[in-house]
Amino acid sequence: MPKALPVSAAGATELEISEQPNQEGFIERTARVLAWISGGLMLGCALLITLDVFSREFFNDNFFESFEITIYTYAVTVAFSFAFALTTKTHIRIDILYARVPPYGRALLDILSISLLSLIAIIFCYYAWSTTATSFSYPGPSWMGAASASDLSVPLVIPQSIWSLGLTWFAAVCLIYLFRAVRSLLRKDLSAIDSLIGIDLSETEGEVEEIIQASADRDPNASPGGNA
Repeated sequence: MPKALPVSAAGATELEISEQPNQEGFIERTARVLAWISGGLMLGCALLITLDVFSREFFNDNFFESFEITIYTYAVTVAFSFAFALTTKTHIRIDILYARVPPYGRALLDILSISLLSLIAIIFCYYAWSTTATSFSYPGPSWMGAASASDLSVPLVIPQSIWSLGLTWFAAVCLIYLFRAVRSLLRKDLSAIDSLIGIDLSETEGEVEEIIQASADRDPNASPGGNA
């Protein structure tokens, strides 16, 4: 059975607190798989760079064009990893005010945070697809438009469209999480919002304790309260 948490300020409104843990769904699993694929691609780039280092050393030439391939791969993998950072709540957030407000205020800050992140993601998408369309419209060696000025002569629309898809995926996940958070707020389910996009305050408190302990270890004469 769900529990109810009364709001101390109003005293009349009760906020439903769900006891069900946040389970990994299709979006979270897809984001995880894409993150693993991105990590594998980066390892592949590291291998290409290593091979190019040896080729320059022994053959005085770049056989694998690792520099250009790595640039494209890095942009694509970062774009597809943004959504994984969101689903695992590893984006950096400033929690100075967050920890000092009641649960309902934290829920509102969480929704404000995901709203701004969604706006940024949409702006990224717009300019990414605009760049892709511009590259496609330019004259080039093929019907695919502008190409890179290198031996590979890669049509820029290929890496740019994949990069744009990664940012679109990120924006879609942001909007879905925003919808879920707003729906949970309307249902007065604050724990669902906290589980979805909230900051783990216990982890923050643990970090503060580690800093205090590290300071005490450096100055053994100082007391926990800061007095010598």
